[in-house]
Amino acid sequence: MKPQIKYDKKSNILSIRLSKKKSVDSDMKDNIVIDYDEKGEIVNIEIMKVSLGEFIGARKFTSLRELIKV
Repeated sequence: MKPQIKYDKKSNILSIRLSKKKSVDSDMKDNIVIDYDEKGEIVNIEIMKVSLGEFIGARKFTSLRELIKV
């Protein structure tokens, strides 16, 4: 699956969906939630309290690795 990036301007949440697999576990630190599948692979990343300006800047990254700095 190609990563899907969505921004909810009402709740100021940036969501990066990496897989269609079901999330069975998650970790949260500060304003970031990472969801994992049954194998421990990341399926979704949510960044809360993101402004629209930050979201537009994020679209300029050339790869997802640059965005999440893995």
